[in-house]
Amino acid sequence: MDETSARLVKQPDAEKFSASRNLVIDIDPAFPWQLTALDGYGANLGLVQNHQWGVWSGNATLNAAAATFNRVDVRRPSLALAANSSTVNINELSAFTEKGLLEATASVSQLPQRQTKVSLNGRGVPMNVLQQWGWPALPISGDGNIQLTASGNIQADAPLKPTVNGQLHAVNADKQQVTQTMRAGVVSGAEVTQPQPAQ
Repeated sequence: MDETSARLVKQPDAEKFSASRNLVIDIDPAFPWQLTALDGYGANLGLVQNHQWGVWSGNATLNAAAATFNRVDVRRPSLALAANSSTVNINELSAFTEKGLLEATASVSQLPQRQTKVSLNGRGVPMNVLQQWGWPALPISGDGNIQLTASGNIQADAPLKPTVNGQLHAVNADKQQVTQTMRAGVVSGAEVTQPQPAQ
C-alpha cells in the first residue's frame, strides 16, 4: 500500500485487531519471505500518520507456524511490539532454525531515516545462519552460539547496507571463536581464535 492509499483511509486506527491462520507472502526477489499459519492480535494500533503507512502507536503480537526469510526456513516465529510516536520497540522476536534458537530485540525510530537497532542471540545454530540475511560467511563452521548487535537505516527509497554498523561474535562446538565488525556495510576481522589445548 502506497501514500495514495494512505490518503484515502478514513479510519486509520484499529482499536482491536486479530488475525487467524493467514498466509502472507512477499515475492521481492531481493529478499523473498513467507509466513504460514500467521495468527495475531493487537490493540490501539495507529496505522497511518501524515499520509504514511506504519505502526505509529499501539501494540501487537504475531505468531506463525513456520516462515521462510530469503530462503532460510524457520519454525514458530513470534514477535511482540509496542509503538509510540517516537519508536517501535520489538520486545520479543524469536524463531527456531533447522538447529537451535534465534532470539532478538529491536527498536525502530519513527523519524524519516528509520534508524533501527537490533540485538540478536543464537544458541546451537548453524554458523552460516546469517549469511542469507546479509552477513558474510564466517571463517568457522558447524553449530554454535552467536551474538550480534547492529544498527542501520531502513528506508524504502535508500539502500540499507551502507548504513549498517555492527559487531558479531561467534563460537562453534569446537570452541573456535571469531569476532567481526561491520562499518558502513563492510566487514573486517576474520581471525579465528583456536581453543587452548588441555594441560
